[in-house]
Amino acid sequence: MSEARFLPQIFFERAHHLARERAFHYCRPRDRKWVDMTWRKYREEVCILAGWLRSKGVKKGDKIALLSGNRPEWLITDMAIMSLGAVTVPVYATASQNDVTYIMEHSESSFLIVDTLDRAEMVKELNLEGVVTFDRGSKQQADGFKSPITAMADIRKEKKLAIENPIDLKDDDVATIIYTSGTTGRPKGVVHSHKNFAEGVKPTYDILKRDDGEVDRFFSFLPLSHVAERMLVVVGSIVSGSEVAFARSIDTLAEDLVRCRPTILLCVPRLWEKIYEKINAGLLVASPVKRAIFSLARRLGESRIQGDHIFARNDQKLPAKISDILVGKKLRTKLGLDRCRMLVTGAAPTRPEVMRFFGSFGMRIREVYGLTENLCLGVLNDSEEVVIGSCGKPFPGNEIKIAEDDEILFRAHWNFDGYYKNPEATAEVLKDGWFHTGDLGKLDSDGRLRIVGRKKELLKTSGGKYVAPVPIEDSIKAEPCVAEAMVVGDERKYCVALISLNEEVIAGKDPSEYKEALKKHLESVNSPLASFETVKRVGVLKQGFSVEDGSLTPTLKVKRAVVADKKSNFIEKLYHSEDAVIFE
Repeated sequence: MSEARFLPQIFFERAHHLARERAFHYCRPRDRKWVDMTWRKYREEVCILAGWLRSKGVKKGDKIALLSGNRPEWLITDMAIMSLGAVTVPVYATASQNDVTYIMEHSESSFLIVDTLDRAEMVKELNLEGVVTFDRGSKQQADGFKSPITAMADIRKEKKLAIENPIDLKDDDVATIIYTSGTTGRPKGVVHSHKNFAEGVKPTYDILKRDDGEVDRFFSFLPLSHVAERMLVVVGSIVSGSEVAFARSIDTLAEDLVRCRPTILLCVPRLWEKIYEKINAGLLVASPVKRAIFSLARRLGESRIQGDHIFARNDQKLPAKISDILVGKKLRTKLGLDRCRMLVTGAAPTRPEVMRFFGSFGMRIREVYGLTENLCLGVLNDSEEVVIGSCGKPFPGNEIKIAEDDEILFRAHWNFDGYYKNPEATAEVLKDGWFHTGDLGKLDSDGRLRIVGRKKELLKTSGGKYVAPVPIEDSIKAEPCVAEAMVVGDERKYCVALISLNEEVIAGKDPSEYKEALKKHLESVNSPLASFETVKRVGVLKQGFSVEDGSLTPTLKVKRAVVADKKSNFIEKLYHSEDAVIFE
């Protein structure tokens, strides 16, 4: 690992030593051709953009907002900003106009850097020092902007302005302000210094390092504005000298995975679940022989699993090897995961049956748990022994403690410095060096963390009983025809649930055909629960939750307050109905 302390310095060193090696593999927007970029070119682009920004007066501490989909220029821009000692303010590409405007104004960002001018339309009324666009827009698109617009292609011509090295940085210099996705209100700006990134480099490197001399390939499709993707793809690729392949879009994900064949993949639970559901849907129309072979291979592959533990060493067992010959190798190749040595999931729990399914075919999905405030370096499942239902053990250098009320507390040198312009909120969660996560959990006898629920999401019935909705929602989603579930019950006599149906499973059938199956499933969900926890009614929504309608965050977490408000009339209908399953 590099002796340099700060991330920009590590990047410049890495780019120098790996100059001719591939840094990026991506589909070029202008002609849709798949091309590569070397580390030398990566560094050159950083130096030119940083020099241009400096020529426009950008200095240490200035905030620059970055609003873009995943592409090489995202990483280039992030490094250019940091190399000047300026502050990167990443914004989700799917953020609403209200959120974008709020973040721009709250952070006092002087520049906005976007992939396309279409993306900047929502802030065209703001007076900024400038807007930089990766793809040159038309004159018509630029009309009406109050800020000067510059295309990256024109900046690339200004090579004489390029910097040669990053400026000298100090521990307390701010590197980034990351705004949370805001499940419970206005986004909060999480401040991370260059010291925090520097402290997070070692545990990141320790997790990623390999001793066989091979180069890893990351696959980037989750929002780079989210701290987990940024730590893995931006920081991880730099500290380990790995390359990054980019998906063209979420719609081409399956095709791009097969093309890029990554060795490390971060995915959210809902996407693992979708793959699982699609495979099962395919089996329903497969021939009896194919179904029988698949079933046999799965049973043989389950030799990898003992109780809740999936062991890497069990890959060498004869049943697992036969399972691989029958199905496993073909399945991994078909999914583009045949080279993957590390599969990671986070942001929400993954259903146990999904973990078991992939584990039986040699794909051990490692759950990770962390927050924006601790750079997502909380806990991670071990590569040799994945424990289903657990998020794993602490990252090297991180301490964990469970408070008396079961809240999860973390202490590490990379914990955030506070919320921007919000000392009251900072004081609520940073106490005596411990970060109070707001999540509830338990440690098992081996020191592994299990998430119980979220403190702020606990529902309190009118009878004064507290209900943790997440485990109940996971149980509801175990039914294949259910895509999403949200339990409602705050200040109510009992709980009900809103669900959306899985379009791939119901395959165009009338949703009412699943009424009896849902009633039966509800009985099984309720059977182990205390009476005050049981779900008395299920409301089936016409349309599922989505990022576009504001009901999901960009990391696919349900915004409970938004959904409860939008569906208030339907929720009232549930509470006044006599039937257990009601359709919207």
